[in-house]
Amino acid sequence: MNIFKFSKYFFFLSLFFIIFSVFYINSNNLKYGLEFSGGTEVIVDFDREVDIDSLRERVSFISNLNTTVQLYDKNNYLVKFPFDEKSEFNLKDKIDKVFEEFYSDLNPSIIQIDFIGPKVGKELVQNGLMAIIYGSIAILIYVFIRFNLSFAISAIFALFHDFLISVFFISFLNIEITLSTIAAILTVIGYSVNDTIVIFDRVRENLLNVKSQFRETINTSIIQTLSRTILTVITVLIVLIPLFFFGGPIIRDFSLIMIIGVIIGTYSSILFAPYSMYIFSLRRVNKDG
Repeated sequence: MNIFKFSKYFFFLSLFFIIFSVFYINSNNLKYGLEFSGGTEVIVDFDREVDIDSLRERVSFISNLNTTVQLYDKNNYLVKFPFDEKSEFNLKDKIDKVFEEFYSDLNPSIIQIDFIGPKVGKELVQNGLMAIIYGSIAILIYVFIRFNLSFAISAIFALFHDFLISVFFISFLNIEITLSTIAAILTVIGYSVNDTIVIFDRVRENLLNVKSQFRETINTSIIQTLSRTILTVITVLIVLIPLFFFGGPIIRDFSLIMIIGVIIGTYSSILFAPYSMYIFSLRRVNKDG
């Protein structure tokens, strides 16, 4: 079985998708949660289910900016008010007034209210980006020390591939960028790099112990680690899929990003990263002719 034979086509397909993802993300701004944009989140409990459209319409008059309402749990609703300096000081009074006027028979009660200022949101954005950058640098240094520069560059290239395509799906599915989203992306990056390093480590061992062309060595290494890679992703998905369906709204987006990222990372470690390593190992490629 020659998996590496098809890696070239998937590599260029991935390059096209990377370019497409960049254009798509630039033309469709990411949807930032209140942790990054600033605002107020209110969780409201009712005695029974209410019509979410009418609730959205009634609370939209509280703020001058777009207000979002979504089902949080059974009879619980999450209302998000973007930061509005004019109405922030008396927001709770306005909410109580709306509930008293329209939903007094349902005994509405605010069970949680959180406010995040825009300054804090900007700091969280910067910290999230720096976490990704520092993590990438640490991976580059680690792989360079353990292997060589071409392996390290390939690992970072694959990391960039996984990160960018994951962000594309986040934008495409209109998932909010929150702290849990950043945590999911960082977890996916770590998972993907781990799979990639396993294959790279087997390539290094085979280069020392098996005399064959570089292409054949890479293909042999992929096949030798294939069962381990597949079993790992199946095990992870066995946990993530139930979390997505039954874990509740708090971790649903986290689970979805993890599911997408794990699939992308597995594809990347098998078909994208090894061919990247082959390209960046120019001396050995030229030697193979």
